[in-house]
Amino acid sequence: MIVLKFGGTSVGSAQRIRSVAHLVASVEGRKIITLSAMSGTTDALVRIANTIREGQWEDAEEQVKALQVRYHNVVEELFEEEELQKEAIDALTPVFEQLLDQTHNEAFTQNDEKFILSRGEIMSTSLMGFTLREYEGVNAVHLDALSFMRINHAGEPDPVYIREHLTPLLEADKGENTLFLTEGYICINAFGEIDNLRRGGSDYTATLVGEAADAQEIQIWTDIDGLHNNDPRIVNVTSPVRRLHFGEAAELAHFGAKILHPACIEPARRANIPVRLLYTLDPQAPGTRISCETSKDMVKAVSAKDGISLLTLRRHLRIDGGLSMTECLVAISELLAKHNIVTDLISIMGDSYLIAVEEAPSVALFCEEASQWSDVLYQKDMTILAVVGDMGWERMGFEVRILEAVDDIPIRMISYGSSNYSLVLVVSSEDKRRAMIALSDHLFSNLNRQMPELG
Repeated sequence: MIVLKFGGTSVGSAQRIRSVAHLVASVEGRKIITLSAMSGTTDALVRIANTIREGQWEDAEEQVKALQVRYHNVVEELFEEEELQKEAIDALTPVFEQLLDQTHNEAFTQNDEKFILSRGEIMSTSLMGFTLREYEGVNAVHLDALSFMRINHAGEPDPVYIREHLTPLLEADKGENTLFLTEGYICINAFGEIDNLRRGGSDYTATLVGEAADAQEIQIWTDIDGLHNNDPRIVNVTSPVRRLHFGEAAELAHFGAKILHPACIEPARRANIPVRLLYTLDPQAPGTRISCETSKDMVKAVSAKDGISLLTLRRHLRIDGGLSMTECLVAISELLAKHNIVTDLISIMGDSYLIAVEEAPSVALFCEEASQWSDVLYQKDMTILAVVGDMGWERMGFEVRILEAVDDIPIRMISYGSSNYSLVLVVSSEDKRRAMIALSDHLFSNLNRQMPELG
């Protein structure tokens, strides 16, 4: 069994839908195809939901009708026969009727919004089914994601439930070349309501399905040739990294690599299933292979995570003693949990605590409460840079090379040694571009010729 996931840009037009259908039909053996919504669809559905929430019923209705026109145009371009066009449009019509019903929902809730957001994957999966049948002669077996993909009360996937409910569906058709087709991103929650794995969650669906199905390989197809050693939107010359360890890929995804959902590596690592990042526009390109095997002692890539605030807390030292260090740590942890703040890095130096967090309105409230027992410095517009590779603390030289590259850039925080796979820097966002270019120039300028890990 192979799991193949295709993102929104990979199925973003009639031509690309046909290309993906041809690609998956040519893959031998049993396979599960996981699809995102067509590019732009989820953004459109988010806008519709926001418009409904604001009570702008007519505007929301017009937005739904505009999206429906877009899909009708795709159908007309996708299929030449009018009979097939009508069949595909008829299949999509209930979805748009559901959306139109929501546009005048005066009691609009978060559950209604999640229902709306789920429609994108349902439509792309429907169109792919028609395309496979019409152009490839393949009758795909639809696996309704809402029948097996579930998250628990904590909002985390339930692997036991997923396996128990997916396995019978796969065993119902034991064909050697059966093609199963399912929706990415969407799921049900612990209450049986429609929910989702958050933006980018189709990658997560693919690895969870791969784990549950004991797949030989999970393929994530995107619009770029594998994971590059730096952000090609910022650095002019980048190269694909051909092999990564699960730990390296997880660090890159967590710290901003857009090609991967941050949580998606863990199911594959648990089941030791290789993940390949492949290029939809050039299926023969080798892409990036993520597994437990990789070359040692080298820097692989740099990623960046924006929207970070850096909090510096200095514990008040009073005659009556104030909070002890242990009490201060407990107070910080309780406050972070109270305000549901996502923490990326924490460092302790004497009576000071440095905390890198994702920016949110609740951060200011955290600082206000923390100021009762500490001096607080709140710095916004920061970026975390992660330099990733196999570079454990016992291997000398990596940290020197990295810091040499950014010796003229102010560094607000450094974290090294908590993982064998990264050295992490916090810089002002206005210095991000300069830092990423400097790191590439210093670390990767000659790697293409010297190291086979890079394409």
